[in-house]
Amino acid sequence: MSKTTVGLVLVSHSRALAEATRKLATQMTGDAVLIECAAGIGETGDELGTDAMAIVAALERAAGAQGAVVLMDLGSALLSAETALDLVDAAIAAKTRLSSGPFVEGAVAAAVRAAGGGSLDEVAAEARRGLVAKEEQLGEAAPAPAPAPVEKSGENETWEDAEIADLHGLHARPAARIVSRASRFDAKITIENRTNGKGPRTTDSVIALSGLGARHGHVLRIAATGREAEAAVRALAALVREAGTNDAPAPQAAAEATKGRGIPIAAGVAVGPCIRLQRTAVRLSDHSVDDPAVELEKLMAALDRVEREIRAAFGHDDMATMHGTLLRDPVILRTARDLVTESGRNAASAYHSGASRAAEALANADDPYMRARVADLRDIELAVLRALGAAPAVVLPEGPPAILLADELLPSEAARLDPARVLGVVDLRGGPTSHAAILLRGAGIPAVFGAAALFQDLPESPARLGLDGGTGELWIDPAPVITADLERRRAEERAARLSAAAFHGKVTLPSGPTVELWANAASALEARAAREAGAFGIGLLRTEMFFLDRNDAPGEDEQADLYAEVLAAFPGAPVVIRTLDAGGDKRLPWLHVPPEENPYLGLRGIRLSLDRPDLLEAQLRAILRAGRGRDVRIMIPMVSTASEIEATKAALARAASALDAAGKPHLWPVPLGIMVEVPAAALLADRLAPHVDFFSIGTNDLTQYTLAAERGHPRLAALADAGHPAVLDLVGRVAKAGQAAGRAVSVCGEAAADPKLAATFVGLGITRLSMGPSAIARVRAALVAGAAEIR
Repeated sequence: MSKTTVGLVLVSHSRALAEATRKLATQMTGDAVLIECAAGIGETGDELGTDAMAIVAALERAAGAQGAVVLMDLGSALLSAETALDLVDAAIAAKTRLSSGPFVEGAVAAAVRAAGGGSLDEVAAEARRGLVAKEEQLGEAAPAPAPAPVEKSGENETWEDAEIADLHGLHARPAARIVSRASRFDAKITIENRTNGKGPRTTDSVIALSGLGARHGHVLRIAATGREAEAAVRALAALVREAGTNDAPAPQAAAEATKGRGIPIAAGVAVGPCIRLQRTAVRLSDHSVDDPAVELEKLMAALDRVEREIRAAFGHDDMATMHGTLLRDPVILRTARDLVTESGRNAASAYHSGASRAAEALANADDPYMRARVADLRDIELAVLRALGAAPAVVLPEGPPAILLADELLPSEAARLDPARVLGVVDLRGGPTSHAAILLRGAGIPAVFGAAALFQDLPESPARLGLDGGTGELWIDPAPVITADLERRRAEERAARLSAAAFHGKVTLPSGPTVELWANAASALEARAAREAGAFGIGLLRTEMFFLDRNDAPGEDEQADLYAEVLAAFPGAPVVIRTLDAGGDKRLPWLHVPPEENPYLGLRGIRLSLDRPDLLEAQLRAILRAGRGRDVRIMIPMVSTASEIEATKAALARAASALDAAGKPHLWPVPLGIMVEVPAAALLADRLAPHVDFFSIGTNDLTQYTLAAERGHPRLAALADAGHPAVLDLVGRVAKAGQAAGRAVSVCGEAAADPKLAATFVGLGITRLSMGPSAIARVRAALVAGAAEIR
C-alpha cells in the first residue's frame, strides 16, 4: 500500500460496513491507496460506535506525505473525527480533510481519484460528489449547472469510438480502471457517450464518468490531446471493448498476502519465532456427592486459595478488587450452593454452572466494558477449577524469546509473561479493554489482538511472526527484508526507552530557563504512555472522551472512577483536568443543543457547562473525589470574561459543600485555571490573572479565532498557522501577564508538539509545554539543541 498517494480513513459505527467499503474500494484501485478503518467499539470492534483514539491511530497510519481524507457514516462519527483532529499530531491534522461525502460512494470515488494521483483537495472534492451520478440517474439532481463543457485546447485531437462490451455497462469498476489507466498518460482525455448524447466528461473522476449513463452496447468516443494522446486513446478504447471480468485484485495485493492488520493493543515492534499457547481441555465430571456440607467447605477453601493467588498476581489495585468481586459474585455462589445442597452436585461442576450463568449475563450487558469482563470471569473459573483439582495448571511455553500466539490470553496468563522471554503477543480474539491488554501495556510487551481472520485459513501455526503493536500490523512468516526492518526499529525503541528512563520532564536550556514537558491525554492508556515518555505531568486531560458514544451523561460515580483510573496510571504526577469542552462544533446528541448558524461562536465550552449547572457540578464533584490525595488542578475551556471564572468558582464551592454534606472525602482546595483560546482572554490576560491560578494557551482555537479561519477548512490550510505573528503576539502577551502576576503559563495546543514552534514559545517566556506523549522525545531533542529562537 502506498503512502505516495492521498490516504483514506473510513470512520463508521459498524466495523463490518467499513471493512466491506474498504474491500469494494480496493477492488477498484488494487493496492495503490492506503485505506484505514476506524470502526466499531468493544473488544473485537463488533459493537456499534466510534472511538476517537482509533481514528487518531488510523490517521497516523494513513496520512503520508500527501495527507488523508476522512469519511464518516453518522453524526457522532463526525464528533469523534473532530475530536481525533484535536488529539492527533499537528502536522497530520494540517493535511487531513473531513469529508461530508456519502460513505460508500464517496469512499470509492475518493480512492479512485487518489489512485490517479489526485491532490488532497481533489480527492476530498471527489468524495463530496459521490452521489452525483446516482442523483442524475434517478432524476433527483438539484438544478445545478451541468458539468462545465470541456474546453478545446486548439491542439490536434485524436479520437476513437468504442462500444461497451461489459454487460453491466460502465459501472464503478471499469470506470475506476479507466481513471487509473488515463492517469498514466501525458494527455488531456475526455469521453463522450455518442448513444445518449451525454458528455464529454474528463477521465480523472469516477463520478464524472458515471454521469455518462453508459450501458452495454453504447458507443463511447474517447478523445485526447497532448504528447501521448494516441497511446491514451488506444489504451482506453481497448478497455471499453473488454468484456466484464471478475475484477481480480491487483498483483500487489497478492504480494501482501502474508501481511494483515489486527487491533493495536500495546505499542512496540517485535519479530521472532512463533510459539502457540496451548491449554489442556477441561473435562468436568457430573458425579454426585454424599456429603454436601463437606463439598461446600471444599469450594470455600478453593475460593480462599484463588483470592490469595489474585492478590499475589495483581497486588491490591482495582484489577485485584474486581477479580475478587467476580470470584464471589452472588449469582455464581447462589447457583453453586443450590446445586450442591439440593442436587448433590460436586463443587467443580456446581461452580462451573454458576460461572456460566454469570458469563451469559455479562455477555448480554449493554455496557461494552462489562461484556469485556467475560474473559476475566473465565480466568477466575479456571483458577477455581484448578484449586479443586478439576483443571490442569497453566504451563507457559518454554524456549528462547518468541512471539506468543494465543486464542484468548487470560489476565492471569498475561500477568506471568516475562518481557525478556516474550517478545510480543498476538491474540486471536481479545480486545483493547480486556485486562490482559492492560497488563501487556503495563509490562511493555508489544501486542496485537483481534487477529483471528488472518489465521483462520492457515493449516498450522506460522514459524515466525512480526508485529507492530502501535498500528496493529502483522506479518506472517515475514520476508528477510521485513525482518531486518523490524529488528532495526526494535533496537531504536530500546534506545529511546533507555533515554526516556533518565528523563524526568524538565529540560534546562543553555540560555538559562528550565522548561517542563507535560503531556496531553484522554485516557488511562495515554496517561501511562505519558509516564513512560518521561512527561512532567498531564497538562491537559480531555474529559469529553468520557462523554462520547452515549445516550446520556456519565454519572458522578462513574466519572469519579474514570478520572481515578487515569490518575492511577501516572501516580505522583500533577494532572490538569479540563471540564467538558463540548457544544457547538463538538455536538453530543444527548445534550440537545439547538442547531447554531455559527457553532464555533456559539454555546460551547464553559458557556455550555454554566448553562447546564447540574452537569457541571456533577463533573466537579467527580473530579474532587478522584483527586483526593493527588496533585489535581481544574481547567475550564473557552473563557472570555472574568464573570465566567467567578461563576465556575461558585459552582466549584457548591460541589465541595455538597460532598462535605454527604460525608464524601475529596480534594480541597483545588487550583483553578483557564484555557486561553479566545483572543479577548489573551488581550485581557493581565486583568484575568487575579481570578485564576494558571493559564494554559490552546493554540488550536486561538489560531482560528485570531485569523478568522476555520481550522480544517480545505482551502484555508495556510492560515492554520500557530506561528503567525498575530498569534505569537497574543502568546507573548499572556506569558508576560503570567510572569507579572506570578501565574504559570503553558501551551497545550497542537503547536507545542512542533519542535520549532516549541522553541519559539520558550523564547516568548513559556516554560511549560504540553503535547502528545509521542512528541516529547523530539521536542526535548530540539530544545536541548538550543533552538530557542523567535522566528
